Amino acid sequence: MIDDQLVGPAKTPATNVKTNASFVPAQTRKLNAGLTEIRKQWSSGHRRTARKICDKLIAEHPENGELMQLNGLILYETGQTDKAIRSLESACNSAETRPAYFTDLAAILSNSGYGDQARNVLLAAQKRYPVEAKVHLQLGLLEARLAGVHRAVQHLKHAISLAPKDWNTWNAMGAVLLSLDDIQAAMQHFGNAFALAQQNGETRALNDIQISLGECHKELGNFEEAQKIFENVLKAEPRNIRAWHCLSLISKIPQNHPTQSAMQQVYSSGRHQNLPAKDREMFLFSIGKTEMDGNNYGSAMKALDEANRIKRESITYSPTAIENMLDDMQLAFPAERFAQLAPVGNQDDEPQHVFIVGMPRSGTTLIEQILSSHPEIFGAGELDVMARHHHGLIEHRSKSSTNHERLEKYDDEFVHLIGQAYRKETLARISRIAANNASSDKTRRIIDKLPANFVRAGMIALMLPNTRIIHCRRNPVATCFSIYNRRFGGIQNFAYDQKELGHYYNTYMKFMHHWRQVLPADRFIEVDYENVIDDLGTEARRLIDFVGLEWDDACMEFHKTKRQIRTHSAMQVRNPIYRDGLKNWEPYANYLQPLLDTLGLDKSGLPLNS
Repeated sequence: MIDDQLVGPAKTPATNVKTNASFVPAQTRKLNAGLTEIRKQWSSGHRRTARKICDKLIAEHPENGELMQLNGLILYETGQTDKAIRSLESACNSAETRPAYFTDLAAILSNSGYGDQARNVLLAAQKRYPVEAKVHLQLGLLEARLAGVHRAVQHLKHAISLAPKDWNTWNAMGAVLLSLDDIQAAMQHFGNAFALAQQNGETRALNDIQISLGECHKELGNFEEAQKIFENVLKAEPRNIRAWHCLSLISKIPQNHPTQSAMQQVYSSGRHQNLPAKDREMFLFSIGKTEMDGNNYGSAMKALDEANRIKRESITYSPTAIENMLDDMQLAFPAERFAQLAPVGNQDDEPQHVFIVGMPRSGTTLIEQILSSHPEIFGAGELDVMARHHHGLIEHRSKSSTNHERLEKYDDEFVHLIGQAYRKETLARISRIAANNASSDKTRRIIDKLPANFVRAGMIALMLPNTRIIHCRRNPVATCFSIYNRRFGGIQNFAYDQKELGHYYNTYMKFMHHWRQVLPADRFIEVDYENVIDDLGTEARRLIDFVGLEWDDACMEFHKTKRQIRTHSAMQVRNPIYRDGLKNWEPYANYLQPLLDTLGLDKSGLPLNS
């Protein structure tokens, strides 16, 4: 995941101590000794002592960049993010500033949900330090996190050219290539990173790179190989949180597993509270998953509530802003805009596009896997192409002094430009992904399964001829609970508070009602997850008929289809249909009252006024 690959902030920045002490002023020697003592006390767990020394030094040296950097990192690790940002800003503005001050500040801003501000910090650092590889490295990873993957690749290529023996740069490029579904190239870059880290004796780095390789195998469906890698890392480092988290996602970790015991000891003792917020969040989501596997409902929800609370504190989210955005989109696409659309055709001169939309965890991956098992359908996964060109064109119009009113109208020219850019890039990308696919020349339909594209259903229907949309629905409580108990690599800012999650679901359903009313039936279809589970044959034939192809029996054996899958449902869709997950939320109903109240449902999932 790109989130897990993002570098820094550093935990122990290097001290700039002169080697010849006789030429160092006494005041500087005292400062350097103080910085060393702060690190010593902090790493030994004596945080209050470290904090006192730091405060005293700041009173004496308020403009020292290295001290303000260290202070910022301490503040960040203790959850005082706003103060940490201000301290690192002071470091960046100090007389003797360094690249690390900028990269640390950018990392904290990015991890706190201020991606644009982080980019501005790094762009300023790039101008000041144009040949500093770490600045380009951070820019690349930040762009990848913000869905600017093509800019990310350019920055990371530059970072590799500046520091070809730095394992971090190769590892980062591997993570970005993995996000672009270029899995073979990703594995090659991870391999280079591993070799370089091995040469430098970077033991912890070797484990992290192996975990990334394990994630590659997982997405290819090589679960046994992935599990072997995660297990080997845990043998070498029993408390590696990322390896344990990855292992918990692909298997039920037995209660007698040695790592299970070690992690539970960390949890029960409260030592996990000393972890940085991001590691603590990942740790608690993993605890929640293993407790769920053991049917320990109360323990699972305690860990999940804490994990979600930590995640929520690190992001900025406004339900009102979401409502306003969806209202504007609804007004921009009234029924009249679709009245003159020609009927969908099944011309074979070029592949046609099919979009699968809905809430996360609503069955979108299952529907894509069923469809992509057809020999004439290519499942491209969750493409970022549509969102990136959408936001990019708005940004371009804004810079061109186009007034805000026109930006929100989504006129025909706007929609056409997005359609052309989307098609060009999507065809180029799937050509690369399918280069070794013997059936790639048979592709007549391309599936784009990014759930959040439900926002853009109006544009999708108008931007290209013969485009189709499949809306996936699932029981509201099952959908929301499945979101709440998962740690998402991407940004799902609505997901980490039960009331906000329920509010978002209600807003989404209201919005989908609009598309249901205005979109032509040959361009928009809805499928219920529960109906697919109950009657796969009927629903699969209905889907294939909707996309305009002849039936193929391979769709009934979707679990045998070998293809890359990059979602939390990767394990499930490689197995036959099963009903176990339909009501797995019910034992947790007593812990979901804020969600149920917001959805207007009782503990049985029925409307309160029924």
